[in-house]
Amino acid sequence: LEGLKAAVRGEADVAGVHLVDEETGEYNEPFVRRYGEGRVKLVVGYMREQGIILPRGNPMGVRGFEDLVRLKLRVVNRNRGAGTRFLFDRLLREYAAKVGVKFEDLTKSIPGYYHEARTHTAVAAAVAQGRADAGVGIRAAAEMYGLDFIPLAWERYDFVVPVSKLSKDSVRVFVNMLKSDEFKRRLGSIPGYRVLENTGEFAD
Repeated sequence: LEGLKAAVRGEADVAGVHLVDEETGEYNEPFVRRYGEGRVKLVVGYMREQGIILPRGNPMGVRGFEDLVRLKLRVVNRNRGAGTRFLFDRLLREYAAKVGVKFEDLTKSIPGYYHEARTHTAVAAAVAQGRADAGVGIRAAAEMYGLDFIPLAWERYDFVVPVSKLSKDSVRVFVNMLKSDEFKRRLGSIPGYRVLENTGEFAD
């Protein structure tokens, strides 16, 4: 969310966004409408896979998201405002509603919920080093550290550009790079990433 706000203020030429609306499950567009209508343009990015990052071999036998709570695993969370934090909290709200508890009470019962990391690789490193039993992050980070990974969702990772910066040469180069066959080929070869038919196009 901070990246989007920086773009709205004109402090960034391009900012990545992967924010999921907790009520609808829709990515990015609701936040652009809410915070940047008329001030930023959304550029379609790509899909990437989010899931539970676990120690190699999954020694605690985690089978899915609910086990993060049921098994009282020590988690490492993402920082407030991060798209992955939005996803994690949405899944926790769904679980809280299912079992009939308050979201706030549920989060207090999760060891490590308030232990925050600022990047996906920091989450993976915490798990790899034994400082956490699990964390939510992207497949690429789990594979980088040789960790186990249980898929949760494919998220859309887009970009926002301030309207005032659309004509900048560097912005044009970036957008054209997203559209290029070379970029799409390379990104598609990385586990946990998937290009879209309209990658690099401006969203309506």
